[in-house]
Amino acid sequence: MPNLTPSPLLSFSDIWVHGNRLVPINTDKRFLGMRINRHKTPNQQLKSSEAAQYTDKPLLIRAANGELLARQLTMLTGHSGSGKSVLLRVLAGLAPYTAGDIWLYEKNKQLNSHDMPATDWRTQVALLAQHPQLVEGSVLDNLKLPYTLQAHKHLAFDIEWHIEQLTLLRRHQDLLQQSAAHLSGGERQLVNTLRLLQLQPQVLLLDEPTAALDADTAHHFIQWLINWLHAESQRTLLWVTHDTHAIMPFSDKHWHMNSGVLTDITTNKNKK
Repeated sequence: MPNLTPSPLLSFSDIWVHGNRLVPINTDKRFLGMRINRHKTPNQQLKSSEAAQYTDKPLLIRAANGELLARQLTMLTGHSGSGKSVLLRVLAGLAPYTAGDIWLYEKNKQLNSHDMPATDWRTQVALLAQHPQLVEGSVLDNLKLPYTLQAHKHLAFDIEWHIEQLTLLRRHQDLLQQSAAHLSGGERQLVNTLRLLQLQPQVLLLDEPTAALDADTAHHFIQWLINWLHAESQRTLLWVTHDTHAIMPFSDKHWHMNSGVLTDITTNKNKK
């Protein structure tokens, strides 16, 4: 019989994050004079009990471990300031971390974030921030922006795909010609989501994406992303939200962050 166990797409082990004095990714991994050997286990590299002793800066994430599985939605909850957004930025390669390892699984390969160029990592692991940044110009200008970057110049912009997605979101294609400066907060979030999804990331990290949306738009937005998740076998979602009632029915796992400590509180939902 075929193996029906979902495969991991991203995993992280023994992640520590302090407020400063961090070891940046994609550099020579040195931690206050100690070379971190990524070919050893986290405990062999740097004991978790020792990590907090090497800095007097605020501890933001403490020994976090997790695994994001293919075609699964993992919901992440926690109070403001608990470390949720910090974790997302670390996983996306947008913020450094003190110790630990992050792995991406692609085409039967296990890739460490330390070993990949940042642009390559962010192509596969995309973060949808709560407050998206758009440039001057039209919505269409913003959607085309990634294709001006060296990492994506080999790709072709597909306007028909965007029109199709806007239809699914109950939006008219005239939105493409609107000025980004005149968009509402919710419209900015939709544009930023389209800008990310057109690049076909493997891992999508969502930081309160429906916070600026009205109830009806949020409903269509959530269903749209769930459909995106299940349309391909090699996709996964990590969704930070306070609206557990809206996301819980679709979630496969439930993580909770409290003062930098990540806990898996998944209930047995016995999904069919």
